Amino acid sequence: MTVIVIGGTPGTGKTEVARVLGSLLSVEVFSLGQLADDAGCVKAIDKARNTGVVDEDCLVDAIISLLEKKKGRLIIEGHYIDLIPSKEVEHAFILRTHPQVLRERLKQRGYSEAKVAENVEAEVIGVCQMDALDAFDEEIVSEIDTTSLSPRETANKIVEILNSGGDQNRIDWMEMLEQEGRLDDFLRE
Repeated sequence: MTVIVIGGTPGTGKTEVARVLGSLLSVEVFSLGQLADDAGCVKAIDKARNTGVVDEDCLVDAIISLLEKKKGRLIIEGHYIDLIPSKEVEHAFILRTHPQVLRERLKQRGYSEAKVAENVEAEVIGVCQMDALDAFDEEIVSEIDTTSLSPRETANKIVEILNSGGDQNRIDWMEMLEQEGRLDDFLRE
């Protein structure tokens, strides 16, 4: 069993890229959000943030159960990727999007101003990147800037990285925005 993991801030393209990649590789795709729902792991709703609160122990059990049932390679996308047992992970891809573009995408989705700000700030400081690097060996974590890539282009880039043995590209929006004098535009007080 080997798992290709796709993570990232909401709006970076995880779900669509995973779907395209699954088609390219003829591999089954699973969403951690759907798995959490199906396994009854969403224990409450955070009304202020308009999001489900997941029981992580429950989700770990659901992930382990899924991995025990499946054979061969599969793709798992979503949040909570750090709960996937690292020994099962072939490669983790963190999708990144320029904070200005991400802000617009999330507004178009109808996210509240507070939720947009929270997710843009998470992208700027690299929360998903840090979670992946804490959970998995650095050599198997790659970041892809999806700002100007289509889901197919992103999936093709993932295939290239898988075939070449890796790419430890690191994206630092904080440094870039600081150099541009725009960092404060993307961080909450």
